[in-house]
Amino acid sequence: MEKKDSNIHIGKVFQEYRLKNNLTQNEVAELTGLESRHISQIERGLSKGSIDTLIKLCNVYRITPDIVLYDLLDNENKELVSIYDENFKKLSKKDKETILHLIEYFLSK
Repeated sequence: MEKKDSNIHIGKVFQEYRLKNNLTQNEVAELTGLESRHISQIERGLSKGSIDTLIKLCNVYRITPDIVLYDLLDNENKELVSIYDENFKKLSKKDKETILHLIEYFLSK
């Protein structure tokens, strides 16, 4: 996907979640500390912002970055993510917790 297309995609996703949260661009600007014109530029695909901006917006919209970025992955990577996600969903709550603890353990090494 070209840079311009990815910017447009990111902007549409953020706009969708802003509207789902019944927020104006000015309200998002207040909650994130970003300029409202920057929010507008992101939503129009003129800018995608930094990682810090991505995180601020995700926090305000109560979404994770994968929601914004998933469709930008190559189909092969999407399939791999989907397989893990579907398999994880099939596990019991206890098994999910066990796996998450294992992940935390390996990440802390």
